[in-house]
Amino acid sequence: MVWLVLVLALLLVLFILWLWLIGPQMNKKPDFGAFAGFDYAHRGLHELSDGVPENSLAGFRLAEEKGYGMEFDLQLTKDKQVVVHHDPTLKRSCGEEVTIADLTYEQLRKYRLFGTSEHIPLFREVLGALKGRTPLIIELKGYNDPAELCGLAMKELEGYKGPYCVESFDPRIVAWFRENRPEIVRGQLMCRFKKGDEGMDAFKAFCATHMLTNFHTRPNFEAYDIHTRDIPSMGFSKGLLGMQEVSWTIRNEDEYSRAKKLNSLVIFEHIRP
Repeated sequence: MVWLVLVLALLLVLFILWLWLIGPQMNKKPDFGAFAGFDYAHRGLHELSDGVPENSLAGFRLAEEKGYGMEFDLQLTKDKQVVVHHDPTLKRSCGEEVTIADLTYEQLRKYRLFGTSEHIPLFREVLGALKGRTPLIIELKGYNDPAELCGLAMKELEGYKGPYCVESFDPRIVAWFRENRPEIVRGQLMCRFKKGDEGMDAFKAFCATHMLTNFHTRPNFEAYDIHTRDIPSMGFSKGLLGMQEVSWTIRNEDEYSRAKKLNSLVIFEHIRP
């Protein structure tokens, strides 16, 4: 009987420790009022068949015009300009095997997105093209020095009047905002990682998949791939601890309906919710 009590006590301690590891920020929770009620166009309201590529000024203007929020990606050029682009290289978007961090912005601006007339925009260009009527989910990529990217991005956001939040797969970036700009709503991006993804070993991939870096970042929301979000960590963090979920990337009506039933904020593409 004593052994049973000890085992149950140990299990309870481990359960509490696990909840501590995966939990969101519990004190001074942010108000999601500015973000609720919107769906978010993934990399802008893009449709290449209509001549509007992803992460383009045209796609961002169109998203705001149609009343959608939008999600987009930030990284740095060689001369430390903050640009909006998803991949670290131009191979997929421009057909050139060249890394953005190795180009100055003057060099980068000569390329065109997916064969259209649209160029890769500066972050300040995107902010200047918007009227601040819908919210932004700003993803900071982990390709550059985290502190440098975060600091330069925040300088660009000075004076921007519209609502925005930040997110990243890189826990170092989310932790930077926890430490330096705690008033800004921050999110941890996650999906089901395996060994080798993002250069991670098996242990890091396991920790990332199961949200075990949250003790370090204490995110205000978890942006989890809707196709792999059915894990205990997501369920308990949301159900017991009140984590706000963001679902990505929604590409059909069934996924959209599922995300809404989960009370998630929705990042979508190729549909019009």
